[in-house]
Amino acid sequence: MRMKWIATGLLVLAAFVYVVSEKFDYYYLAAFSEAAMVGALADWFAVVALFRRPLNLPIPHTAIIPRNKERIARGLSEFIQTNFLSSAAVVQRIAEFRPAHTLCRWLLQPANTDTVAAYAARFVAYALTAVDDERVQRFLHRNITGMLKSADLAAAAAQLLDILTENKRHHALLDAALNGLDDLLAKEETQRFIAVEVGKSAPLLKKISDWFQLQLDERAALKIAELAIAKIHEVREDRGHELRKRFDDYVSGFILRLKQDPATRDAVRRIQDELLDSPALGNYIGGLWQEFRGWLGEDLSRVPSITHERIAAMVRAFGARLEADRDIRQWIDDQILTAIPPLVDEHRAKIGRFVEDQINGWQEKKLVEELEGHIGPDLQYIRINGTLVGGLAGLAIAAFTQLAR
Repeated sequence: MRMKWIATGLLVLAAFVYVVSEKFDYYYLAAFSEAAMVGALADWFAVVALFRRPLNLPIPHTAIIPRNKERIARGLSEFIQTNFLSSAAVVQRIAEFRPAHTLCRWLLQPANTDTVAAYAARFVAYALTAVDDERVQRFLHRNITGMLKSADLAAAAAQLLDILTENKRHHALLDAALNGLDDLLAKEETQRFIAVEVGKSAPLLKKISDWFQLQLDERAALKIAELAIAKIHEVREDRGHELRKRFDDYVSGFILRLKQDPATRDAVRRIQDELLDSPALGNYIGGLWQEFRGWLGEDLSRVPSITHERIAAMVRAFGARLEADRDIRQWIDDQILTAIPPLVDEHRAKIGRFVEDQINGWQEKKLVEELEGHIGPDLQYIRINGTLVGGLAGLAIAAFTQLAR
């Protein structure tokens, strides 16, 4: 507004000077002021014609911006999409930003890790309060129980076992069990235990051992352990052993029963329903939850909080590991830069349409006010320059005219 008054004041001043110079016959001053008025009026007309009709007269090619609002919106949308939201421009800017490096440097600052931990602790505290609401509890119980009851655990277990047994992966479990059993039988206390059990199962052998002090029960236990260890070693070494085949047959048969046998599936379903309907299980889980919730709520109310410190330590440790591993930082950057182009291509047109719709949704008066508010002062300089340049041009023309005479 101030610049508008200055530009208008110059026009009024030029008119006043023109009147005075004409009255007192100041030729050059009259020429300057006359041309200044012409320049000021011409630029005033040009500036006003951008936004509205000068003096509300229906002059052609005026109120240019309001009358071309849709075209301006479409052009601005295309300009933003082409120059600001192109995949190459966005990728270049993100590559210069170095997301992984910037992230790890940010995480290593103590103030930032404390901020992250504080927000995480506040979120946990809010979640605890929200879950305590009876409506939320009813909703969670109803939906979680419904989903668990409708789940086909037999089919899920069969699919999981299919994955675990593919390419004989389950033999790793058998090998681990055989190794453990081998170590167990090799222990002296295990062999003594077997000897006692042999004595209990064969009292005659025990009496003979006691009468003749032959320790037959201990020898029998040692022999049993040796035979078991030998058999276990045999199974461990022979990948095609009969025991392994029986193990495979049992596992594959069990998976098949889970998939196809109605009796097995019904048994799994009954166990599932009994567990879900069991008050004891519900009370047990509820008790664990209440105990955990009480401890967590009490901890979050303390300063310093163990939870807050643990979260902050985890964030710092993650930042330190990220900083120490250049390869993983490069991998993160590569993944981001690879994922950005399709996202930009997918949403670029939507952003452009949003800009276009926003401009089209404005009233013409609002559009004019927004543009005038941002570029109005610069346009008033056009009027000022037009006044001065016009005056100087008129003065030059007058001078050349006098010289020509």
